[in-house]
Amino acid sequence: MECSPVVWVRVARPPGVSDEKSFHNVANGRARCTIGAVFEVKKEIPAETTNRTGIAKLWLLNFVANAAFLAVAYFWLTIPDAHGWQVAATAVIAVATVGLVLWLRAGTLAWFRVAEYRKEGNIWRAYRHSLRYIPALGFWVLVLIVAARMLWGLRGFVPQTAVWLRQMMNAGPPPRNIMNDLNWLLLLIVGFVMPALWAPIATTVAASGVHPDHLARSRRVWKRPLYWVWFALLAGFGFYIPYKLVWWIPNLPSIHQQAWSMGARFLLAYSIGVTGFIALIWMTAVHTDREDPL
Repeated sequence: MECSPVVWVRVARPPGVSDEKSFHNVANGRARCTIGAVFEVKKEIPAETTNRTGIAKLWLLNFVANAAFLAVAYFWLTIPDAHGWQVAATAVIAVATVGLVLWLRAGTLAWFRVAEYRKEGNIWRAYRHSLRYIPALGFWVLVLIVAARMLWGLRGFVPQTAVWLRQMMNAGPPPRNIMNDLNWLLLLIVGFVMPALWAPIATTVAASGVHPDHLARSRRVWKRPLYWVWFALLAGFGFYIPYKLVWWIPNLPSIHQQAWSMGARFLLAYSIGVTGFIALIWMTAVHTDREDPL
């Protein structure tokens, strides 16, 4: 049988078999001819890599930009509202700041979400790409805020619920203990479960907008136990450790030493928080990309 000039695919060659017999001619998705025996085709899949330069740039950008946004927020609170132009200025600054914060988050999510961007040291392509999806990401952030606020508002019903559960069980711990458990349960749902459910879809929205097919495939991450384990570990590293550092008051003899300690602890807590955020987004985006490549 005559073979047409098509793509040649390298196959495994047993010892003693010449190179000429270790090629398999493949065309149009099926074999056209085989010289010698057909051996098992070995396809090397390149390992997934993330550019370290890009990660460093994103970390530095988030480190500086977050600090700048905090400074702007403090300045915004000091603007008086005695005149109409001052009210207008505060509104303009607020809208611009929210838009820039969303762009910062959208670019960070998109860079980690799209494999093509993760392999590059240039992060600005991801930010230009995500610019069009800022409204969609803003809507998704609003959904999280509203849902969390509504669920957290259920704390007002915790005492009544604790008493009702105690009466239904007719035994067990006192209502005070049940109330504490319910409060911790609400905190777990709002502070951990909801963000973990929200994050995979957020990475997709920031990279491709609102597409039902992509959003549906992104939800497959919820079924991966390893994702929940990593999310808990990284969330604990990025939020709990900075919290403990900020509220830790060492026993130092002078106010001067206390001030230096506070500055060092705040700087360290802020650095750990940024690092934890970047690591959390990286892990979430990679897991989501495996379920729904973009």
